[in-house]
Amino acid sequence: MSFAEPWYLALAVGPLIVLIWGVLRRGKGTGPTNSKILQGEASHATVRLRPNDPRPVRNRHITLCLGLALCCAAAARPQWGRIEEPVFDQSREILLAIDLSKSMLAPDVKPTRLDRAKLLIQSLLERLAGERVGMIVFSGTAFLQSPLSADYEILREFLPALNPDYLPEGGTNYEALLRTALTAFSDQGGADRYLIILSDGEANDEAWKPLLEELKSKGIRVIGLGVGTPDGAMIPESGGGFVKDDRGAVVLSRLESRTLQTLAESTQGQYVDASAWVDLAELVQQTVEAGKRGEFRETNQIRLAERFQWFLAPGLLFLLWSVWREFPVKPTPRNAALKLETP
Repeated sequence: MSFAEPWYLALAVGPLIVLIWGVLRRGKGTGPTNSKILQGEASHATVRLRPNDPRPVRNRHITLCLGLALCCAAAARPQWGRIEEPVFDQSREILLAIDLSKSMLAPDVKPTRLDRAKLLIQSLLERLAGERVGMIVFSGTAFLQSPLSADYEILREFLPALNPDYLPEGGTNYEALLRTALTAFSDQGGADRYLIILSDGEANDEAWKPLLEELKSKGIRVIGLGVGTPDGAMIPESGGGFVKDDRGAVVLSRLESRTLQTLAESTQGQYVDASAWVDLAELVQQTVEAGKRGEFRETNQIRLAERFQWFLAPGLLFLLWSVWREFPVKPTPRNAALKLETP
């Protein structure tokens, strides 16, 4: 038997000393008998008086100390026996980047471009198993919304709340997006890395192009999804009407996919027009097949079985017993016969 946190055993030393002292005290007298002092014992119907016995009839501290000692032993987490558990290791990393610029509210892709991007992400999460997935939100700036993790529930929780008001700046800043992605991926040399960008626009400038070499050096493949149509649509305002430019003309937003195509071609990824429904999970698998397959390993991990419950359960019972014995009882008046016992 071993203990995961043995320092808790030091807390049990005090109760054990008191416990041993109480047991030894019960086994021997503490002084001579005083005949003028009577010891009483009451039952529901009688009261018995007899000469004082120097040995205590019962020691109420024993149950308390025993309960405390057992609880301290349980806190030390005793372990014995071995348990073999399967462990799944998926070295594939997928980083989702969703465009939150106002143009993503255009309804040329039903229900809107942004809603289509969310539906594509949800369909992908339902098909993944073991991959580490994270998310970046971007427009005029970018930040890591969710770090890489195998817990997909985190993404599902905040995904419906994403909208253009989530970020302070408009536009499509691919430089900020790529810099955030480069720092978000892990440094594990064997991991396959995929950056999935769901957007409708081109970059505002070409400051992102020097980052292509860093993407390739880290083995990051870009999967670009152009969400929108070449014909485009007007961008609705939240208060009604449509977004207008500085001259007061209504803005017609069209899909501009050149940046996404360049990123996909330069990193041996893929670009797909997402104006129609796309099986994103199948697209990821095709990209994996074209490059190095991510390793999915199942190994067995052996750990010691936790046995703290064997100490905790009796410890709590002794503590409850000790509290019950000390709990005051309101006496009930009754007729009782007095009996005097002589030695």
